[in-house]
Amino acid sequence: MPARKLFTAPILAGLLAVVVALGFALYTAHAWEDYYITYRTSKNLATGHGLVFNHGEKLHTFTSPLGVLLPAVASLLTANTSDPAALWIFRLMCIAALAGTAVLLVRMAQRLQYARIAVLLLVACLVSDAKIIDFTINGMETAFMLLFLAYALWAHTNPGPRQWLHLGGAWAGLMWTRPDSFIYIGLIAAGFWLFHDARQQDTTRTRLLGLFVRAGLVTTALYLPWLLFTHFYYGTAVPHTITAKSGFGGPHTVVGFLRNALVLPLTTGEGGNTLAHTFLPSYFMIGGWPPALIMAARAVGILCSVAWLFPRQRTETRAASFAFLGGHAYLSYFPYFPFPWYLPSTALLAFVTLSGLAHQAAGLATAGAGRVIGRALLLPLAAGLIAGAAWITFQSARQLGAQQTYIENGTRRQIGEWLHANARPSDTVFMEPLGYIGFFSGLKTYDFPGMSSTEVVEARQKVANDWGAIIRYLQPDWVVLRPHELPRISEPNRLLLARRYHPVKKFSTLEAVQRLDVYGKQYLTHDATFDVYKLDRKMTYTGEMEKITSLSPPSDHVLDGVSVTLVHAPSRMIMRSPADTAILEVSYGFLAGAYSGEGEFTDGATFQIDWQGDGRTVNLLDVVIDPVRFPDHRRLLHFRGEVPATKDRNAHLIFNILPGDTLTKDWTVWTQPELYSAP
Repeated sequence: MPARKLFTAPILAGLLAVVVALGFALYTAHAWEDYYITYRTSKNLATGHGLVFNHGEKLHTFTSPLGVLLPAVASLLTANTSDPAALWIFRLMCIAALAGTAVLLVRMAQRLQYARIAVLLLVACLVSDAKIIDFTINGMETAFMLLFLAYALWAHTNPGPRQWLHLGGAWAGLMWTRPDSFIYIGLIAAGFWLFHDARQQDTTRTRLLGLFVRAGLVTTALYLPWLLFTHFYYGTAVPHTITAKSGFGGPHTVVGFLRNALVLPLTTGEGGNTLAHTFLPSYFMIGGWPPALIMAARAVGILCSVAWLFPRQRTETRAASFAFLGGHAYLSYFPYFPFPWYLPSTALLAFVTLSGLAHQAAGLATAGAGRVIGRALLLPLAAGLIAGAAWITFQSARQLGAQQTYIENGTRRQIGEWLHANARPSDTVFMEPLGYIGFFSGLKTYDFPGMSSTEVVEARQKVANDWGAIIRYLQPDWVVLRPHELPRISEPNRLLLARRYHPVKKFSTLEAVQRLDVYGKQYLTHDATFDVYKLDRKMTYTGEMEKITSLSPPSDHVLDGVSVTLVHAPSRMIMRSPADTAILEVSYGFLAGAYSGEGEFTDGATFQIDWQGDGRTVNLLDVVIDPVRFPDHRRLLHFRGEVPATKDRNAHLIFNILPGDTLTKDWTVWTQPELYSAP
């Protein structure tokens, strides 16, 4: 190929990436929810408060080092005076990274002497993929992940005296972009080693291992400073975002992972399988997209995941396909949800695979019957793939432009600004969508699952994942909920919370969203309505029991979504009652095993609460519970009563449970008692 074309084609590919991404950004103005999670930390760094989410609280609340440092640079470039300008500066950085990705891929294809149709397919797939373009301009670090993936593939296919340096630099860039990049580093390297072709690669497998060792040393030297910094600054190199997201799903094992990887191409229709997600819009599974589109994406996903099994394919094609399957085995097994920002990495591997297959097919279609087959199949298939991807990107732009208008700016940002105007600076807020609300409110946040706070993670460990139990435990001043999130709160907790929180403001763009004519509208309605609740009164005391006696050792359980303490009757629990206590609230009952299953059952028990102080005893509760005879007793029952006024600092509350005629299965429980001062 002439030198001029060798230079022109990559530049044109990079310019095309810039034009498409910039046009998408101007049309949609889309800023991803998670960008503002990270940018809050970025801005704190830029303004001299440190790499923290909350001032003075060293917590590693971001995942990507580049994703937090580059927005901080962008903010500094505006003299910390314009958050919109900082976002646009970061967008331009990411668009440049995407352009670099296109240049590297074309340079790789040129060196491998790919057919023109294969190169065109590779570039067209890259710049027409909805998630790649969106996550390039919406504030995520995705474009840098793609840049360093392309750099790694280029380095693998460019032997020379500095190959180890290029490869090590690419790997280090991946690790600086996202810490789970070691998975892709290992998969791609393993693919090039497993499918080594001495005719294509002027080396041996033994030399490849040596190359990987030297490249790994470069990676370690370039990435180790960040690990050391986070270890000494935060006390751990593990991001708190990873810690917060742990504890969901079943146990993970090596055998389970390998089994999942083997059957992945056969289970594309199952919920946890992410193969088809690669080529589909973000959160397409919520609904509103053509079924035929999903079926086509499944077919392409299966092809890309098994291409490494095809004999006589080029090494880079098989390595990319192998890494594509391995990446999805990871994404389908470990994360508890197929988050769309993980998928552009596998999409790039898919496009390299498809381009390699197209090159092989074009080679067969150079003469005779092969030429007929090529014209009849290869060109229409490539055109159909590109046209389908472009259609998805166009429709996604319409959807995401509406999301920015009606959801991000229409509800979430307004909630944050309203809280900033109406809450005290010391207030706390509980919600799931942390980004816009957390950034624009500036409040201490208790998000679920706890990416911005250790308190939520600790609460989950103590009271499980029931939102109501977490809210009761943490007592945030404000709670922001979507209406359909109420089922996340068990009914007993819902009733308890209703006594302490009252709705103060509704934010809704639902009617406007329902009038829209866009694909994937269900994704928008999911976030179109939020209710804001305010805490009426806080508990004054939730201290531990000073003494517990029970027929069997007490233990912690979860009943009806509420954390309870199991004590076998007869039992007695004693706790201090502060002098300013006015109200006691507590729930009580039996575990299900006491009245269901096989064998004998409980014959009931008497639950008593006594207050002792000022030299006297006042009975607050005395009730017989028999869940076998009375179905209404087969749940947590609630007590709310007044506590005598006193100045006695030694006043106590005593919780007694007396058995019936027998001690059989008297598995009784109390919730943590909650004490309130007078309003």
